[in-house]
Amino acid sequence: MPAQLSAKAFLLLMPCLMAAGVDACREVSPGEGERLAHYVAQKYHVPAHAALRLESKEQVGGTCYRKLVFQGDGALGPYEVAFYASPDLRFLSSDMLDSTVDPEREERVEAEKRMSQLLDGEYAALGPATAPVTVVVFSDFQCPYCKKLSALLTAEPLVTSGSKVRLVFRHMPMQGHEWAPKAAEAAACAQLQNGEAFWRLHDSLFENQDQITAGNIAQKVDDLASQVGGLNIRDFRDCLRRQTSLGMVLRDRQLGTILGVKGTPTMFINGEPHPGLPDAAELHRRLEDAAGQTARARGGEVRNP
Repeated sequence: MPAQLSAKAFLLLMPCLMAAGVDACREVSPGEGERLAHYVAQKYHVPAHAALRLESKEQVGGTCYRKLVFQGDGALGPYEVAFYASPDLRFLSSDMLDSTVDPEREERVEAEKRMSQLLDGEYAALGPATAPVTVVVFSDFQCPYCKKLSALLTAEPLVTSGSKVRLVFRHMPMQGHEWAPKAAEAAACAQLQNGEAFWRLHDSLFENQDQITAGNIAQKVDDLASQVGGLNIRDFRDCLRRQTSLGMVLRDRQLGTILGVKGTPTMFINGEPHPGLPDAAELHRRLEDAAGQTARARGGEVRNP
């Protein structure tokens, strides 16, 4: 038997389990809860100091399947992760498919939930909040593909129109990129002053990406920031010295992890994940599709700029 059972296999077994009766469902004892929490912590390399624990358990749709919610103590406060358990508590899955629910409606609800998370808290944005398409980009200033995506978005007509797309930036410096965290903190310090300063430094960091190293990042950031109009360089330097913006970067990284971002660049277009780097034509098609879906949902019509 495999160590994990897919959501599809769950569904195939569900009728038999329902016939057995909910009263026969196995209880999740405190000992079982500790065993499952220990397994999840080991499987996903959760550090011991996070003290992962089973916080809640609930039956799914009158069946013997359960949704188990585990909580831990992260660097930025509590966090949680959920799994679905088979009736015998042997198999865990991160997803459960319900064939009685309309998939399109379910996807819309999930996308709306993700958008709520993506737009929570502080972030830098271009374009109106009323735009039919919102693109949230998780990016890394040391990542060459992030630089290419930035150039694609800058040249995209639906973005440059000024009303069709709202572009939101989220910091996701990846492990192994030596100077990316410092660049992210610098951009976030500019972000704390004003949006225009952030985007100017954002562009400058990508433009000078090939010249930045782990050894010169501090000087390069200072030189580039000094050339950004509308940026108070004294306050900027004080922000970096005090690491005032570090929490913003860590929160963005944690948000990306919660939403399943595994690499950069990753875009969310109206809440739908789009990892990787598309070409210009594919990017335009995706944005047009999203605009069209929004127009249909609003009962309107979308026109190309």
